[in-house]
Amino acid sequence: MFSVTAAENGERALAILEAQQVDAILTDLQMPVMDGLGLLGHLLERGIRVPVAVMTGQALTDQLQHRLQQFGIAASFSKPFEVAELADELQRSLSPKTVGRLTGVTIFGSLQLLEVEKKTVLIVVRSVEEDGRLYFDDGVLVHAETRWHRGLDAVYQVIGWPDPHIEIFYHRTTRERTIQDPLQHVLMEAARLLDESSRESVEVAEPSAPARASAAPVDPASPAIRGALDSAMEIEGALGVALVDSFSGMNLGASGGSEVINLELAATAAGDFIRAKQRAMVDGSAPDAIEDIVITLGTQYHVVRRLRSQPRVFLYLVLDRRRAILGMARQRLAALARRVSL
Repeated sequence: MFSVTAAENGERALAILEAQQVDAILTDLQMPVMDGLGLLGHLLERGIRVPVAVMTGQALTDQLQHRLQQFGIAASFSKPFEVAELADELQRSLSPKTVGRLTGVTIFGSLQLLEVEKKTVLIVVRSVEEDGRLYFDDGVLVHAETRWHRGLDAVYQVIGWPDPHIEIFYHRTTRERTIQDPLQHVLMEAARLLDESSRESVEVAEPSAPARASAAPVDPASPAIRGALDSAMEIEGALGVALVDSFSGMNLGASGGSEVINLELAATAAGDFIRAKQRAMVDGSAPDAIEDIVITLGTQYHVVRRLRSQPRVFLYLVLDRRRAILGMARQRLAALARRVSL
């Protein structure tokens, strides 16, 4: 991604700057002939305005940090540091429009959206004390790494982190390929592992023991799922339908959709809403379980209905308000949810 030109000291760096244009500078503080602070002073005198990052093996004291701030340093790193973190900081400084943050979407949902949109990106996921990196190449998950794991083990570790912070770096690639499995298979296995760990945990996300007991993995390619989606699309006014695992937020299958509605994103958001509602019910010791939810928009109805055979899985149906009869649609969706067996 970056082309690097090396200079052994500050004087050599100034000579290079006179001969060619650079987009960013990374300098050590301790160098022969001319040190890093001397180089920064010359850059300031000459009016060279490019992002500068500093690396040093000495402690970054308050006095030193104050001096660096006077030079307008973009970032500072204590050695040793990860080259990947340096690349992240350079991209934030040089091309901020290619860096973004994902909020309101689960890791499951965000990874599925990247696959659908065929993105080439780096996803950096941070938890309380750890961070992980997931690389996509044209929508294909090709590599993952954490401090202690690589490949699929890293994916499973990252997906299990609570309350993650997700940052996305566009146009970032990797030379490594440690993952060969299709994303849907990877997410299904991750969901299974999360389900197993949740059963062993004191904290439970499901509102009732029967719901947890029936949380067996679901095959997204099964005829039952395809038949359920096809039947839901036959409901008058149906614009799209998805089958979503409310525990993981993973989209198990979808049909329909249009430019007006991003079905995958909408279904994932519905999963987040249901999990939040379940947590509220558990905290409040409410005796009932959710059967269905209706969201009314200006031109659409969004109807959520749990499956009887898999209480953690729900059908998410989007209807055109101009053509749909809401009461009849809810009855047909409820009958379908009772009938479908996964």
